[in-house]
Amino acid sequence: MRNLLLPLFLISTLILVSTWGYMLIEDMAFFEALYMTVITISTVGFGEVKPLSTLGRLWTILVIFFGWGILSVAITRVFGTVMERQIERMFARRRIRMKGLKGHYIVCGFGRMGRKAAEILADSGIPFVVIDQNRKRVEDAIAEGYLAVEGDATEEETLIKAGIERAKGLASLLDSDHANLYVVLNAKSLNPNIFVVSSALTEKGGNLIKKAGADRVILPFEWAGLRVARYLVKPTISEFLDVYEMRIEEILLGENSPFVGKSLKDLQMTRRYGIYVIAIIRDGRVVIPPDPDEPLKSGDVLLVIGKTENLKTVEGLAG
Repeated sequence: MRNLLLPLFLISTLILVSTWGYMLIEDMAFFEALYMTVITISTVGFGEVKPLSTLGRLWTILVIFFGWGILSVAITRVFGTVMERQIERMFARRRIRMKGLKGHYIVCGFGRMGRKAAEILADSGIPFVVIDQNRKRVEDAIAEGYLAVEGDATEEETLIKAGIERAKGLASLLDSDHANLYVVLNAKSLNPNIFVVSSALTEKGGNLIKKAGADRVILPFEWAGLRVARYLVKPTISEFLDVYEMRIEEILLGENSPFVGKSLKDLQMTRRYGIYVIAIIRDGRVVIPPDPDEPLKSGDVLLVIGKTENLKTVEGLAG
């Protein structure tokens, strides 16, 4: 409301001064002078109340110039105040939603990698928060329906706003090894148990980030080169995985999972759901190939390959 007081004061002052000027210069009655003031400021194009003198026309020119200037300020303030209130409400709703988040993921950087990571997390129904210090990128994230925080991800305060203490995992995908290093250090200091994945532009930077506490470090350029080489050397396999949208996923079996106590032979995942169990991780050991007759246990991690929609179905069934 305070932002509107100044434009209201200026408009009121303009109307009073302009009306007084017409009364003094053209000897108009109060209502005639007020009417002349309103049609002059609004530039509606109505005719003059009565023919104006040269001084009266000069006064009209001044009223038009000052009137448009003051009206421009007033309109800007009004729309600015309305937009600020809408933005404040939006941020307040987001803050409330973020306060209720627990076991979520944080994506630092909404560039190309960050956008893709956010897209996959959203498709998987996994709660997450985007952090970026570029306002346009934050607005883009919000427009996609994501929770987003505008700020520097290397600063503890920004990570705290994103609920780092309650987060399950974090991806640091900034465009600088130094920035990713600081994100990893702060993330691990605020939440030692958080699982951190970071990108690195150089092998040396990746080694430093790994020493800082990152659980996984990805070198995008090396990874891209590896994909290119695989397409050249083994194009059939690469095209099969891409064309048929096949991907490898891990499924953790909890205590209440209906899969616990049953064998792979009992579950018949390949026949029923079209996915293949290629390995089982149990007590830190990787069992390849898995025994189809051995009952599954709580805590087992199934490494499976299949189409995205089939994997989602089995993940849901596995609890």
